[in-house]
Amino acid sequence: MLVLDVRLNSYGKMATKITEFHFDKKQQTWICPKHGDVGDNTAWVHCWNGCDEGWFDDYAEDPIECEPGEVSMCSECLGEGGWRVCGDCNIDNPDAEF
Repeated sequence: MLVLDVRLNSYGKMATKITEFHFDKKQQTWICPKHGDVGDNTAWVHCWNGCDEGWFDDYAEDPIECEPGEVSMCSECLGEGGWRVCGDCNIDNPDAEF
């Protein structure tokens, strides 16, 4: 999830700045708000919402109301199954996979 820091710049226009860990497509690298460009020093944290790779099997949850193969996206990880995080910020995180 990205968090935008929205403020007025010196010209009175709204300026936004991404303040969460994200991939910069222009620079083709991962950017951490604390450590800057971290390159490939990243880790993966699996979603804690109980989804299966970002999706829930609706038929397994409610076979009366749902058809086989019917799935819904996880509202926490938005279908990603987890999050890419900064390796330096999460070095002591037991859930982070390096």
